[in-house]
Amino acid sequence: IGSFGGITRIVNIVRNRGDLLKVAAAGPVAGFSLGFGLLLLGFTLPPSDGLGIIVDPAIFHQSFLLGGLAKLILGDVLKEGTQLSINPLVLWAWAGLLINAINSIPAGELDGGRIALAMWGRKVSSRLGSVTIALLGLSSLFSDVAFYWAVLIFFLQRGPIAPLSEEITEPENSYIGLGVAILFLGLLVCLPYPFLFDPSQVTDFDF
Repeated sequence: IGSFGGITRIVNIVRNRGDLLKVAAAGPVAGFSLGFGLLLLGFTLPPSDGLGIIVDPAIFHQSFLLGGLAKLILGDVLKEGTQLSINPLVLWAWAGLLINAINSIPAGELDGGRIALAMWGRKVSSRLGSVTIALLGLSSLFSDVAFYWAVLIFFLQRGPIAPLSEEITEPENSYIGLGVAILFLGLLVCLPYPFLFDPSQVTDFDF
């Protein structure tokens, strides 16, 4: 599977920050839109013909977005410590959302790093990228996925992003809003869902 498209190069010189934001946001917008739509479809379609996948609902705690949607759509069916049959489309869509979320990390030459530079300029985005890589490196102590991406960014996507023809003019507010939405959605995908699906269960349930 490799880098999931995380290694991308912009060959031509980009004119300004507005153009960079449009280019960098195109991939995440398409990926998040498709993944979110397929995730909703997977939750609403019942498993059929014996093709359902049996999972522990605890996996939905790995993402705030995934857990929140699962609780909203599945309702009382979702309980810790039980087995649940879901449509395989849920896991495929979740994998796509996770890939896009990681590629939206505001660091290096990932799409998220380019979006940060376009919105806030080179100085702020550079500092944000350093903090992000440091946090990702810390997370790699507990997650193999985080370690993989920390290594990929540090050695292959660390940057710096090539200079633009003009870096003073800020993008339009509408595109800045889109960039913030992409970074926020990536955060919702990566952050865990901290609440119990069934509040009546013991509060010290270990998930």
